[in-house]
Amino acid sequence: MELFAYGEDALTLWAMKNRFSDILKQLGDTSKGSGCKVLYRPSFGRRGGLHSSQFGEFDFIILSENKVYLGESKWDGSSELTNGIIELREEQLLRHKIFNCYLECWLKNKCSCWDEFREKLKSYFEKEGIPKPAAPTNSILASNLQTILDIIKKHFHTFPEIKNVLLYMHKTKTDLPNDINGNFKLLLVDYSDATVDNLIKMEI
Repeated sequence: MELFAYGEDALTLWAMKNRFSDILKQLGDTSKGSGCKVLYRPSFGRRGGLHSSQFGEFDFIILSENKVYLGESKWDGSSELTNGIIELREEQLLRHKIFNCYLECWLKNKCSCWDEFREKLKSYFEKEGIPKPAAPTNSILASNLQTILDIIKKHFHTFPEIKNVLLYMHKTKTDLPNDINGNFKLLLVDYSDATVDNLIKMEI
């Protein structure tokens, strides 16, 4: 079946399906594609604010053979590129710090229940200066987090290295970014051969 779509989300899905080997190469990751998993747009709530435990969604998370890549996506239709620098918003930068804490705490501690996990998570949040509360027990957010964290835990036999990456998708070789306002690995993917009348075309 042919699928047609438009915009950043469609391009992210297209890149994961059609340029995954190139993405691994840019990351310097020698994992085989068959040994990897991709979590597409895992959501952890859309309500922001310092008093909310929700912290948005990643565009993708890649699980390679020994690394976790927490991913944001931008394309050449985005407004965040200025003078060659991609300016990620504060809530995007905070999202990576928050999930890093969840993941480290989940993988390094054996907890019998979410209440116990939340108690251990406090020290991780305090160390990183994260002002938001952890997901409440029995909440949908806690359930979603536990599902994703369990998938990641089952994928690895040892504690993985966690990296932040930004996928920038473009049609031309000009006006490309060369830096990001954060500790991110920049990945460049050319999608010029994926468009039909400005729509993204992919086989599924």
